[in-house]
Amino acid sequence: MKFYEKSICGSYRNLNEDTTYVFQNKTGQKIALIADGMGGHEHGEVASKFVASKIKEAFEETNYFKPDDGKDFLRDLIIQTNRELYDYSNENTESKNMGTTLVLAAFLDEMIYVFNVGDSRAYALKKLEIRQITNDHTFVNMLVSSGEITKEEAKSHPQKNIVTKALGTTRLIQPDLFRLKNHLYDYIVLTSDGVTDVVDDETIHKIVYENESKADEIVAKAEKNDSKDNISVIVVDLKAGE
Repeated sequence: MKFYEKSICGSYRNLNEDTTYVFQNKTGQKIALIADGMGGHEHGEVASKFVASKIKEAFEETNYFKPDDGKDFLRDLIIQTNRELYDYSNENTESKNMGTTLVLAAFLDEMIYVFNVGDSRAYALKKLEIRQITNDHTFVNMLVSSGEITKEEAKSHPQKNIVTKALGTTRLIQPDLFRLKNHLYDYIVLTSDGVTDVVDDETIHKIVYENESKADEIVAKAEKNDSKDNISVIVVDLKAGE
């Protein structure tokens, strides 16, 4: 397994509110995550770093997990971390308005568990397929799901960046959870919306399979396509080292 990681501020922001981490516990079980501090919310960079650091520190202290036990541990950890961020925000900020997305992939033996809150995405890739694993927690995705607008119309919708679910904005939250079999895919890709707002799925797939510097090339493509946000990606090569 090999990880490619890249996060930049981008051309239109003065601060990178994204946090990307790749880490492991004491027995080498690995996690990759992206937290995107919400634009327009006070201290977005504090929120993303708060959540990512809490999860990293807790997981690094653990030993071997059976897959289901690891899944339960991480779900409870995300719920607890959200509660801590919500309390921290209420105690330490005037506007009490601090939030972040989270997409996390845990590699536990033959299983991959993906958790998400918000609109940062996880994809699973095979040679002829790219599959979006997560569902965007956004206003426009609700409109798409209800049939009110098409996916094409969603790309240019004026409210496309309104997130309907994020860590820190309410004290109780449940992350979405997805289960994948490790051997069925070649790559896992995590992105912030600074990538997916301007780079389509097929282009991500093409870059991953045709370039050595996979994360660098995806970020460069998003920047070239005039992304207005911070730009972050982690590419996990599941077959490397086999």
